[in-house]
Amino acid sequence: MNGKKIAFFSIILFLLVGFYYFYEVRYTGKQKERAASSRKVLNIKDHDIECIRIKKPKETVVLEKRDKEWFLVKPIKVRADTLAVDQIINTLANATWKREITPLPEDLADFGLADPEIEVALSGKSLSEPLKVLIGTESPAGNMRYVRVGQEERVLLVYARLKDALDKTPDNLRNKHILRFKEDDVFKIVWRADEKTFVAEKKENKWVLVEPGGKKITESEIRSLVWRLEGLKFKKIYEKPGHPLSYYSLDKPYGMIRLMDQEKHIIGDLSFGMKKEPTVSYYAKAEGRSTVYELSYDFVKDLPGL
Repeated sequence: MNGKKIAFFSIILFLLVGFYYFYEVRYTGKQKERAASSRKVLNIKDHDIECIRIKKPKETVVLEKRDKEWFLVKPIKVRADTLAVDQIINTLANATWKREITPLPEDLADFGLADPEIEVALSGKSLSEPLKVLIGTESPAGNMRYVRVGQEERVLLVYARLKDALDKTPDNLRNKHILRFKEDDVFKIVWRADEKTFVAEKKENKWVLVEPGGKKITESEIRSLVWRLEGLKFKKIYEKPGHPLSYYSLDKPYGMIRLMDQEKHIIGDLSFGMKKEPTVSYYAKAEGRSTVYELSYDFVKDLPGL
C-alpha cells in the first residue's frame, strides 16, 4: 500500500473517530442528561434547601441551616451531622422517577399517600413556599415507593432508597463529635495513662515531645493523636447521667487528655473511664460538663508512649 492510500485511510479513520466522539459520546450523553433531568422528582437544587421537616407517624425531625452549618432543632436542639444531612439533600435533589401515574388517582389511600409513612417539607429563601413530598407504600415489586410532590396531579414511582435516605432518627442525624476544635489551633497536648504523663508542644509547626525526657515519640504519632481526637465520636450519650461518676469509673479516670492553644488556654479536656462489669465499657467526660459519653472502643490504649 503506497503512502497516498495510507494517508487517505488515515483521514477516513480520523473522521469516523471524530463523528463517533461528537455524536455518540457528546450528543448522546447530553440527550441522556436531559432525559434524566426531565425525570427528576424535584425541580430543586441542593443549595436552595435551608430547612428540612421530616414527619413520621410517631416523630417529627426538623433540621435548619445556619451560617452554612446544619442544626437539629426538633425534637432536640444540637448540631447536626453535616454528612448525614448532605446525604438527605443529595438524594432529594437527584432522585428520579421510574414511572408516573396520571391522572391523579381518586383514592390516594391505595398508594399510602392519604396517610403517608413519611412527609417531607423543604423550605428556603429561594423557595416561595414549602415544598412537600409524600412517601407512600411500597409497590407490588417491593423495590419502589409511591410518591407525590406538592399538589401535582400525578403519582410517581420512585426507587425505595429515597424513603431509606429520609427515614432517619435524631440519633442518626446529630453530630456525635465529642470535641470541637481545629487542628491548627492546637499547640500543646498533655495526656496521661498507666501512671505516665506525656507533654508535646508544637514548635515551628512541628510537634516535639517535651516530657518525659529521653522518650521517643514521633511527630506523626502526635499528629495522628490530634486527628483521632478531632474525629472522636460517642456511641451513646448521657446528657443527664442517672448514675454517679463512679458508675462510669470517671471518679478516678484511668486516662486523660488536654489540648491547649498558643496562649495555653484549654480548648479540649477529656477524662476516660473503663467499667469492667457486667461487660467492658468505655466512657469519656469533658471537664466542666456533666455529660457522659460512651465510646465504642478503648481510646486510651492507643495513646502514644503506652
